[in-house]
Amino acid sequence: MSMHTIIYEKRRALGLTQEQVAEALGVSAPAVHKWEKGCSYPDITLLPRLARLLKVDLNTLFCFRKTLTEQEVLDFLNDMAKEIKAEGPKAGIAFAESLMQEYPGCGALIEGAANVLQGSLILSQLSIEERQACQPYITSWYERAMDCEDEKVKRRAGFMAASQYLQNNELEKAQYILDRLPEQDLLNKNLLQADLFCRQKKPDEAVRLLQKNLLQAAHGILGIFWRLISAELETGNTDSANETARKAKTAADAFDFGGYTGLIGMETVLRETKNVPESLELLNQMLQAAAGPWEMHTSVLYDQLYPQQEKDTQIHIGSKIIPQLLMMLETDPAYDFLRGEKAFQELLARYREP
Repeated sequence: MSMHTIIYEKRRALGLTQEQVAEALGVSAPAVHKWEKGCSYPDITLLPRLARLLKVDLNTLFCFRKTLTEQEVLDFLNDMAKEIKAEGPKAGIAFAESLMQEYPGCGALIEGAANVLQGSLILSQLSIEERQACQPYITSWYERAMDCEDEKVKRRAGFMAASQYLQNNELEKAQYILDRLPEQDLLNKNLLQADLFCRQKKPDEAVRLLQKNLLQAAHGILGIFWRLISAELETGNTDSANETARKAKTAADAFDFGGYTGLIGMETVLRETKNVPESLELLNQMLQAAAGPWEMHTSVLYDQLYPQQEKDTQIHIGSKIIPQLLMMLETDPAYDFLRGEKAFQELLARYREP
């Protein structure tokens, strides 16, 4: 990232105008404008003050920080995950912050650190208060990763930052992030790449690429279904939401995302309508499905993305997500309508057992 880009983006991120920067440094606003356009550069005597004003160090301002290779990023992120596992999230955060200080322009590292911390929290047994204490780091790292030069990282990180703000009901911040993201590009070059692989007599590569695209598209389509269900419920159109939930289950089955995933839309409707008997029955089905093995490698749609696994090494997602589901059922106010039901308490107790 060039100096003029750093000056422009850091100034905008801090909410400063060109006039404010000029006044703080004792120069004219047109001079700041020229810096940001790359037409001229600040006087060397101004650089320390400019760096302090923009809250960056001189190495960042001069673009002296080297970038990291993909393998170096993966190695650092693995070290961070080990640190969290051994010493807890606070140690992992401190480890990540030190790396970001050394490599402030590496968007892949910053985005990856946010992913690692978020994933660790999902799989941890931490209290709600401990999780909440870590959330600001995750959100700020995603937003910070948007300042890098890698367009793919910027888009992914921006999506995650907006999601975090929306989840925390920080609506203005969520809108600010969304306004910075580009419109979706409907032209998928991977489809042409798959055609090219076939012409090049590389059908295996075409299959893997198309399976990867199908998996991503399936996640996206199901996400649209779930949001549509919630929006229909907000309008009060329960019948439409119920029908959409049934279609979402059909879509999930078609994409080999059956079981737990296929029931999410229906559970949303039953929770909103506070249907006690059907909610209890559906929650039992969801927990049973979550307790089963993760067998994406058996699907003809994704078998090239996942190596064949022996039966005794199959990944059981229940050990990872059931504790989170139980915590949600026990603490989320949306399930208050079930709290007094004996069958609900028996259901929770049954899945708490080792």
